Amino acid sequence: METSQKILVVAIAGLSLGACSSVDEKNTFMAYNDLQDKVIAHDEQWQAIQPKLDRIDALEAELAALKQGNAGDMEEVKPKENLVSDQSMAAVNVAPAVTPTSETDDTGMTTSVAMESSAAPVVSAPVASAPVATSKSEYGVQVAAYLKKEDAITGWQAMQKKSPTSFQGLTPLINEKEVNGRMMYQVKVGPFNSKSFSSDFCMMLKEKGGDCLLTQYNGQTFSVN
Repeated sequence: METSQKILVVAIAGLSLGACSSVDEKNTFMAYNDLQDKVIAHDEQWQAIQPKLDRIDALEAELAALKQGNAGDMEEVKPKENLVSDQSMAAVNVAPAVTPTSETDDTGMTTSVAMESSAAPVVSAPVASAPVATSKSEYGVQVAAYLKKEDAITGWQAMQKKSPTSFQGLTPLINEKEVNGRMMYQVKVGPFNSKSFSSDFCMMLKEKGGDCLLTQYNGQTFSVN
């Protein structure tokens, strides 16, 4: 608006200066009435274009306000986008806790979505503790029996001299046992890991003319002088 008014003042000044003309080398001045008519005509033109200028000024103001509003909206959109991005990242990083839901079928029975086998702890039947088996004594072979312990030791020495290879690797024991009211000293050799081994050994002794009896390998060790 201020610019338009300045232009009008300049135009009027120009008209005033232009009113002076040279005719036949004499300075003449425009009549006051003619000047007034021109001013009125310019004023009418100004009044005609004034609404258009006002409209232009209003449009410029609206455009400026619209630009400011768009800038403010852009600034508000950016934080919202950042917030949405942060929330999306948080949703990716933190897995939601899944709680088993239940659905109702047509018969009105409620069925659990989560498998009961995975939710309920597996309860195993109590295992009855097996009785601890007492280790059985190793198998042995009784090769002789005497009324005195000294005779048992002497008899063992005689058997070794008669067949030294037969008793190689075996350990002799003397077991005291009461038989028919009398104390007997049994000479046993072993140990054998199974009954079949002891049976084979006894059969070998009988083939060599000896006598034996399958029995439990128990007794006391003794020293031979």
